[in-house]
Amino acid sequence: MFLKKSADKPVKAPQDPAIAIADAGPCQKTLRLRVGLETISPVRSAVIEEFRKRSTLPGFRKGKAPTDLVAQRFAEPIQEETVHRVTRQTLEHVVKTYELKPVGPIELRRADFNQADGLMLEATVEVEPAFQLTDFKNLRLTRQPATVSPEEVEQSLTALQESMAQLVPVDEGQPRPSDPGSPATEGRDQPKERRVPALDDELAKDLGFQTLAKLREHVEAKLREQKRQAQRETLENALYDELLKRHEFALPAGLVSRQLERVRQDFKARLLLSERTEGQVEEELEKFSQRLRDSAARHVKLGFILDRIAAQETLTVTEPEVVGRLWQVAQRWRREPAEVRRTFDEQGLWPSVISTIRQEKTVAHLLASAVGDEEEKGGTA
Repeated sequence: MFLKKSADKPVKAPQDPAIAIADAGPCQKTLRLRVGLETISPVRSAVIEEFRKRSTLPGFRKGKAPTDLVAQRFAEPIQEETVHRVTRQTLEHVVKTYELKPVGPIELRRADFNQADGLMLEATVEVEPAFQLTDFKNLRLTRQPATVSPEEVEQSLTALQESMAQLVPVDEGQPRPSDPGSPATEGRDQPKERRVPALDDELAKDLGFQTLAKLREHVEAKLREQKRQAQRETLENALYDELLKRHEFALPAGLVSRQLERVRQDFKARLLLSERTEGQVEEELEKFSQRLRDSAARHVKLGFILDRIAAQETLTVTEPEVVGRLWQVAQRWRREPAEVRRTFDEQGLWPSVISTIRQEKTVAHLLASAVGDEEEKGGTA
């Protein structure tokens, strides 16, 4: 449902003069780092040893060439691999040490190496926004009615009657003589009328129920289920609106852009399935571009808020909950759970699955503590 984020903490101030971290805009940091030769040297030695074990040079068996010769023969690829590893390890160390909490890939802008100064790195990274949670408990939400009135039941039964109507000849069941001297006109050119069956036990049996009373109970139960689902969706949207109204903070632009692309692709797929032409699809995408962007930003912002609340309320995801979700997906996809598990493993979907469950639990937690007036009026609950 939403993207996984962790609780926000103040970023530690770098104590190493070789590390400089600065704000480059909302939710964006610039990293300027210097890695000394004393750090690079052991990494380079390990890379050279790996090349030595894999290489075969004239006059030597595989893996037996002298280290100096291997370093000279493969100088360029050894240098590239060393810089790559040192860069990756350094950036990972800085992100972890200074708790930067990236929300996207680190963009390396500069990686210069020389024997005098070592490796100079410059990179930018988008990070989680810094904001404080406001009061989120006992939110006042309006709960819409989820009752079913007798009139609604009758309307649904009438719709069922109409759906069972048939076209039958007007004079069905009565003899209709042919004109003398002409071929029989049995069943041909006869006027037909739409006949709606009576609302009785026979109609109920045609629909798979023993009696009309049983059919009525089933219709009422389905209507109640639909209203409760609509009630929950309305409550969730009201909850989201209230949380968004209470929290103002800038969002990582790159993260919103990636979410917008997913929203656009989903919207485009629905339009294509509705048999619109490509030109019509592009027109619709342009028409709703701002609405799609707003939806993406809303999604991202709610993800940050809900995960922050989950962390503060110590809401976690248990292994049985993850297994249960795996089985649900397997049933929906009509595939074996083991096959779905492999798909999740290969595509790295487990963090997203866990985040979704955690945020669903957070929403349920907030709704359970919300207060408001019930608006149940008439009908049956």
